[in-house]
Amino acid sequence: METNFTDIQQLWQSQKAAHFDVQKLIGQLQRLEKKQKREWIIALALLPMTLIVLALVLPWRESSLATTSLVMIGLGMVWMVWLSAKSRVVTTRDSEDFSNQEFIQKQLGKLRLRYTILQKHILIYGGLIALAVNISYLVVLEPLSPGYRLLSHLNATLFIALVMYGSIRFKKRKYDKELKPMIEHLEKLLETGAG
Repeated sequence: METNFTDIQQLWQSQKAAHFDVQKLIGQLQRLEKKQKREWIIALALLPMTLIVLALVLPWRESSLATTSLVMIGLGMVWMVWLSAKSRVVTTRDSEDFSNQEFIQKQLGKLRLRYTILQKHILIYGGLIALAVNISYLVVLEPLSPGYRLLSHLNATLFIALVMYGSIRFKKRKYDKELKPMIEHLEKLLETGAG
């Protein structure tokens, strides 16, 4: 029994520790974040442009429903930008800030948040936008016949649902290709005790 324990101990001690290269990891995170930066720029540009266009088109001064719709769309867009900001990974590292393990855990949490945004928050956002658009349609399409209004509401909701479904599928494939390997790599580093 003692020789078994000694053999296992020697085998364990002879294993090489996993090499952890912080700079290589930061380089991978920087490449990943560079791709996200484009989406950030688009989202930040679309927010004021969308609100300006809607403010010009909707009769928000005459109708509280139009104002509600405008506020809902604005809040939804601000919420998504805020969630995206929370999921930004750190692409520089000051070695005195925290240990390698803390650094990895923090980045892993942010990458997982991106999946959560995609699987959960985007659906809420899509529902909010569909509701806001339908509220604004109540005001804009008021002079039309009820049948045409109902058809317009259904078409708008269906269009938003299809756009959201397509963008979620596209983004999921992209995340599975880019984020999933990085998440698995970081999880493996945590398992091997990097830091």
